[in-house]
Amino acid sequence: MSDQRTEIISYREFLSKSRKPVVRACSWKWKDIYPVLNESVSEDFLEAGRGTISLVHKDTGDALGVSPTMNVVVQIFKPGEHNKPHRHTNVALNLVFQGKGFSIVDGEKIEWEKGDLFLAPPWSEHEHCNTSDTEDAILFTFQDVPVLTSMGTWFLEEPIGTPPRHIVKKEAQTNQR
Repeated sequence: MSDQRTEIISYREFLSKSRKPVVRACSWKWKDIYPVLNESVSEDFLEAGRGTISLVHKDTGDALGVSPTMNVVVQIFKPGEHNKPHRHTNVALNLVFQGKGFSIVDGEKIEWEKGDLFLAPPWSEHEHCNTSDTEDAILFTFQDVPVLTSMGTWFLEEPIGTPPRHIVKKEAQTNQR
């Protein structure tokens, strides 16, 4: 006998019950983002001096994304800052909003400046460096974390050499059979 928590339905019923999430158009204003980003520099859990925030659309619920399948992280690097190499199972498409610097992605040096776009593929070792002596560098990073968390496959190794952490937390559920 099947488990009480399961059911078998027709494919027609499955299609009629399947719904796409309703996510409304929205915007985030730079005047609201920047103060929170600046404040995050002293609070970031990853490493001292590294400021990182996430933009979240409330319509995505527990996905914590800007859409059900995508999230956006905004990072600020102070002048001369060079973060530690790290890697994660999500893709990271980085748009340089401000500043100049370089990133090393799987051993390849990629120089960047305002307006450039560069990719750190899934599980690639990468690090970022702000080469300016006076200006902050700001990266908007577009990622597929909500997809990976929904499958339980989001891992992070930061810094390189530490054991990879499985980021998805599983809540204890009672077994009702």
